[in-house]
Amino acid sequence: MEKMPEKLPLAGNAAAGTEGDWSTLVGRAIDDVSRIIQSEIGLFETTLRGAVEEQTDYALANLATVAVMICATICMLGALILFLHQWLQWWLAFAIAGLVAFAVGIAIHATAGRRVAVRETHIKGR
Repeated sequence: MEKMPEKLPLAGNAAAGTEGDWSTLVGRAIDDVSRIIQSEIGLFETTLRGAVEEQTDYALANLATVAVMICATICMLGALILFLHQWLQWWLAFAIAGLVAFAVGIAIHATAGRRVAVRETHIKGR
């Protein structure tokens, strides 16, 4: 078997006017594409991480807001019951407070449902 001649660098081949080594060219092209893909994945990961952290902070803030609002609602219902108990029996005061809370819940649900429907029509209209 004969020994293969040593391969010259690509720039040297181009300067000499000879054909480049195709396996080296393909290898470099694959390596370049691999580096580009790795860079894009890294950029996507960085962008995604920021978006996930932002949404997590937003969700935690909303959770804290809902918890405070639940506590405030319980206090307001207790105050309403104690206020009504000055003139009514306990069971009647609790019943009226429950009906008021139920009516407020229905109103909030109707309002939120209307907002969602409006958003959906805006999205479909685009």
